[in-house]
Amino acid sequence: MRNLIKFIIRSSHWIVATLLVAFSFYLVFSHNSYQRSVYLTSANHVIGTFYSISDKVNSFFHLRKNNTLLLEHNARLETEVQVLKETINRFASDSINAAIFTNDSVTSSQFNFIPAEVVNVSFSGPNNFMTLNKGKLQGVKPDMGVISQSGIAGVILSVSDHFSVVIPIVNPKFRVSGKRKNSINSGSIVWGGIDINYAELRELPKHETFLKGDTVVTSFSRIFPKDMIIGFINKQVPSADDKFNAFEIKLATDFHSIREVMVIEDMYYDELNALETIVEE
Repeated sequence: MRNLIKFIIRSSHWIVATLLVAFSFYLVFSHNSYQRSVYLTSANHVIGTFYSISDKVNSFFHLRKNNTLLLEHNARLETEVQVLKETINRFASDSINAAIFTNDSVTSSQFNFIPAEVVNVSFSGPNNFMTLNKGKLQGVKPDMGVISQSGIAGVILSVSDHFSVVIPIVNPKFRVSGKRKNSINSGSIVWGGIDINYAELRELPKHETFLKGDTVVTSFSRIFPKDMIIGFINKQVPSADDKFNAFEIKLATDFHSIREVMVIEDMYYDELNALETIVEE
């Protein structure tokens, strides 16, 4: 206590000066409207700037949570889109059924979507792969399709309890059937092993016409729904077989920046697989 009193006495001139300056500011701003308006404007600007910075900091720390919520929302929307597609396709061929279409006619989708994050990638060679933060405990199984926000991305190769490894389109082992949108002719999507931005649509009939920018979608597939975007035709390229055409396509999925994906759960996959296995035997 004695030391505190000595400090106050020793610094009394600074304390008095500070009090006088504060009292002077009070008199200036309380009795002069111009100075008061300048002070309030400056104070509001400082406070507004502080709140803006604080909001940006809070947004940064909540960004991961918001991305997760957005991905889950997108997964639910994708499921609803598949329900509508299946319902429309079912009724489009029957004008009588279409005329009596009601909300009660909508059934559950064949496909569910599991949101996941990419936690590791390897695009340094031909055997490219991705690792996701979802595994067996979240319902992920081998042979499930994987899509990005822009298009198809790959297929699940192996899983553990909490993680899964994906073979992406940009891997020589990946194969999927594709076609030009609104065309009846299907071919095979193959990655050339060089550029992860491009693949090829091969084995299309010679009479298949095309325009640059035509959308390429899935056709017959056991892991992807029909008409999911694969990419866009860039140009025609030489074919290994003169009886067919081949096209270079710009992949819809950007593997340089891929962060969030959705894993496709086909509710009928096991049933179809068991049935086709019997036929193959």
